[in-house]
Amino acid sequence: MKHLMWDIDGTLLLTNLAGYDALCKAVKDYYFLDAYEIRQSLAGRTDSDIIKKIILNIRGRFLPAEAASILIRYDIQLAKELPTHKGKIMKNVEKTLAYFMREDSKYENCLCTGNIKNGAKQKLAYYNLDKYFNFNHSVFGELAEERSELAKYALSRIYLEDRSTLPSDFIFIGDTPNDVRCAKAIGARCIIVLDGSASKREDFAEVNPWKLLDCLPDDPAEFERLLDEE
Repeated sequence: MKHLMWDIDGTLLLTNLAGYDALCKAVKDYYFLDAYEIRQSLAGRTDSDIIKKIILNIRGRFLPAEAASILIRYDIQLAKELPTHKGKIMKNVEKTLAYFMREDSKYENCLCTGNIKNGAKQKLAYYNLDKYFNFNHSVFGELAEERSELAKYALSRIYLEDRSTLPSDFIFIGDTPNDVRCAKAIGARCIIVLDGSASKREDFAEVNPWKLLDCLPDDPAEFERLLDEE
């Protein structure tokens, strides 16, 4: 079995800043601030890293208990924000995910996302995409601050189930240079899909992804043929 490690935001869907607004509200309420705005880009980063930087910026020191409390508030707020933002599933995503759910598929849909697990599940469930993924083989943003560490977790987790597992059995699918770096941390391949990305094609010149697509193909079988290339 080969594992398709999908990113969520900008790759599978766009929430139209529902996650951003939920996190800003969680931070604002926790610290009793009049307002709060995250000025750094969130693209390609883990929630653990984002929240640590927020706490350091406000407190001057990192307190894990505060991070846990903010994440709880974020999780609650995200459920309120998703219905009020007009997000969307990216082009050809749902039929591609459904295609790899067939019984004879040699690929399975997994996740490698900077989102915490609860946040990832909320977003996918809201857009009715959660049914397409093996969450036991997925990795989430609470596991590590560095995105590249998530790939190592994924490899070690699946290797413990199947000792024949190799890095070549993983293909990461994302929309940021950090997705490419994550894949390369274990020597895996990465496909970048640009249609939901905040990055431009030239932004990937340095990291050199395996494939760079404008969007997922209309025919999922065409995408599978691409995956089969060595």
